[in-house]
Order: sequence, then structure tokens, then C-alpha cells
Amino acid sequence: MTDDGGVLGNLPHSRPGRRSEKRGASPKASAKAVPDPQAPAAEPRPDPVGDAIRTATGIAATGARVASVIGREVVRRLPRP
Repeated sequence: MTDDGGVLGNLPHSRPGRRSEKRGASPKASAKAVPDPQAPAAEPRPDPVGDAIRTATGIAATGARVASVIGREVVRRLPRP
């Protein structure tokens, strides 16, 4: 029985020193545009849906805290057997 290496038998033992012609000579990461530091920053657009969700979440959290305090007080005032 010969040992042909199985599925990994035809792979190189180390990474090649240069990139494939299919990928080009330079990596794409260095091709990103650098923003101009003197350019004015874009103002964020208002998000009415996000604001409404944050407001509803805040109201619900406040209601839960108030209900917790009230429940604790009611249980504390119950007569003990």
C-alpha cells in the first residue's frame, strides 16, 4: 500500500513568497482612501425610529424599577404568621 498523502498530499509545505497573479501585486488594504483631516466632518442624520425605541426602553425600565420598589414594600407590609 502506497502513502499518497491523501487529500493534503498535493498542497505545498510552505506559503509561497509572492502573491498570485490573480490577486495583483499589492494588497487591497493599502488601496483604501485616507480621509482629509481638514475636511468638515459629516453631521449624523437624526434617527427618529431609534430615538423612539430608546425612549420607550427608558420608560419601560423606569416602570420596572418603580414596580419592583412597590412590590417589595407590599410584601414587607404583609402580616407574618
